[in-house]
Amino acid sequence: MILLYLLIGVLIATVGAIPLGAVNLAVINTSIKESIKNASYIALAAGIGEVLLALFALHCSMELSEFFLQNQWIQISFIAAFFLIGLYFMYLASKTTPNNKQRKLRLFNSKFLTGFSLAILNPPVIVYWILAISLTNKHILKLTTQNPISSLFLFFLGIYLGKIGTLYFYSKWGNKMAQKQGDSKAKLHRIIGSALLVLSIFQSIKIIID
Repeated sequence: MILLYLLIGVLIATVGAIPLGAVNLAVINTSIKESIKNASYIALAAGIGEVLLALFALHCSMELSEFFLQNQWIQISFIAAFFLIGLYFMYLASKTTPNNKQRKLRLFNSKFLTGFSLAILNPPVIVYWILAISLTNKHILKLTTQNPISSLFLFFLGIYLGKIGTLYFYSKWGNKMAQKQGDSKAKLHRIIGSALLVLSIFQSIKIIID
């Protein structure tokens, strides 16, 4: 029964990590331009950030999610950031010979900080964990701060494993794309840029409708 906490943690973290987000894009981009090893630093740090967000959500109520929903400037800021990053990837896709060496030297020492920052500074993920933990506690199993330490440890371990496992598959996919001949990198940059642009436009429409 106690292992169920581990499985639930892995499942919830995997579902939350599958959608294309800032951390996923950073992992893919790093595995393409550099290596899976360098991308793993981002994934490991992002896993720590994910655990901290889940721990924070465990101590919070639904009032926090309402705070992010009611303060639209937070949502608009992230939409604008995604839109600009999407334009940047579209720009990379249009370049035939990007200068990857200089970029690699400049980013190498900040991989861990990059992964942690992208994971922790993400309000929508906090809302996701608040909702996920609330639904789990209501429909699947008891999940509160009053749980035994062993069950909470397994739950957060599952979150960490689920997060870095999903990001690892993203890095493998990015590395596989990088090894292909032709303009696969430009195509992937175009896919990432398009996904971010569509996501930002969709979220903008959603805010206007709401």
